[in-house]
Amino acid sequence: MKHQLRRFLPVALLAVACLYTYKLEVPETHTCAADGIADLNATTQNGAISVTASNNAVITVDVLKHAYGRDLADAEQAIANVVYSDTVVGAELRVKAEMPGGNRPYGASFTITAPESVGLSLATTNGDVTVANMVGGVSATTTNGKVELIGTAGTASVSTTNGKLDVKVHSGPLYGGTTNGAVGCDVAALGPAEDVGLATTNGEVTLWLPDDVSALIDITNTNGTITIYDFTVFYESQTEHHLRGRIGSGASSINITTTNGDVTVRRR
Repeated sequence: MKHQLRRFLPVALLAVACLYTYKLEVPETHTCAADGIADLNATTQNGAISVTASNNAVITVDVLKHAYGRDLADAEQAIANVVYSDTVVGAELRVKAEMPGGNRPYGASFTITAPESVGLSLATTNGDVTVANMVGGVSATTTNGKVELIGTAGTASVSTTNGKLDVKVHSGPLYGGTTNGAVGCDVAALGPAEDVGLATTNGEVTLWLPDDVSALIDITNTNGTITIYDFTVFYESQTEHHLRGRIGSGASSINITTTNGDVTVRRR
């Protein structure tokens, strides 16, 4: 009986999902005066989050809601369950999309512009996170999506599952983790005591460092090669799958771990 139930359950779930074949998308735009806002917290589900620096005196949030229904009328009724809200708490703007659970698919994506100095805390599921030209620091998490930073500065802490991390020209401390995804990071500037920590499980790690980097570097993998190019490294220990050494005076700390993947460190 239990085996029969297991066979029946996926078929039943698929049948329910097939009821909702009509996808409806509804855009909205919301704005908030940027004066006095130091931080932005954005949370959604089943959608991407993109934040780009702007010189405008307002923070703009373009929301794209979606819901599935049996037909247009059913989808229009369902999409009312995707609720956007924004509140200001102290110096923080909090934006959020809430939606019910269950078998019917719902979601919302955010496209945000804000002054470059605003600090970011971003969270979503089943969607990518992209941040461009923001310098106030960023914390970003997602599942089943990639995280991309472009021209950012400040402390960055980013994570995903089943997605890659792609950091293009970041200045400052950087902490990134994923599973089942590659990690590529271009660090343009790393000051004394500003650290880098990168980790993945099934994926390669490539790190580009500035000419003047000074750091203790520790790299571990299980299956794959470890290679450092272009830098003079004073090794404390070096084996096939682990090395520890010093570049320059060792003012910062760089730690990299992966299980199944090569690790490569290069001069940018």
